[in-house]
Amino acid sequence: MALVMKASVTQAWRSDEMIAIGPNLELMTERLSLRPLQAEDVDLLWPDISDGEISKYMAWEAHTNKAQTVDFVKGEIARRESGKGITWAIFKEGSFCGIFSIIGLVRSHRALTFNKAELAYWLGRKYQGQGIMTEAGQRVLQFAFQEMKLHKIFVSHFSVNDASGNLIKRLGFRYVGEQIEEFQKHGVWYNHKNYELLEREFLAGDQAGSV
Repeated sequence: MALVMKASVTQAWRSDEMIAIGPNLELMTERLSLRPLQAEDVDLLWPDISDGEISKYMAWEAHTNKAQTVDFVKGEIARRESGKGITWAIFKEGSFCGIFSIIGLVRSHRALTFNKAELAYWLGRKYQGQGIMTEAGQRVLQFAFQEMKLHKIFVSHFSVNDASGNLIKRLGFRYVGEQIEEFQKHGVWYNHKNYELLEREFLAGDQAGSV
């Protein structure tokens, strides 16, 4: 699948730190457009971010009032402005579908270099089963490795969330292992599956897919 960019992002990110430059962070694929979350997106997010079925196997709870959504959006904007990550809103034919994020970015600690971050996402129920997250995820990974200059991206999911696990595999992540009864939500202990992807693994898979 051909992936194209809406605008050049060459100057949007430096290898030693992340500098956001508005529209240069907008991404395009064959069917989708992705742009960073904005303060005006609260009403856009609300129907899905308040849906308990979407948050069921997430680390967060469904929002019960829009003040929570306001805080969420403010937090994501602050994350981007502080260079700790970026969250994109996904659109198909002008309709909001869900979000994709690069979060928890760590460049270095003391004498160690990491250049790694975590992948996170969710999708509105009426858009599921259309390949949207695979297409958006490939583009986000491309941006993360090529423009943000990350070395590794990691991702995880509740072990019972097969749909999330299938997406992670389609994106080419390598399975690392399963943590048994890692956390509890609503009185239930859940296992936790972990995956990671190196830049060279992504590039190898990208090149194989274009042959």
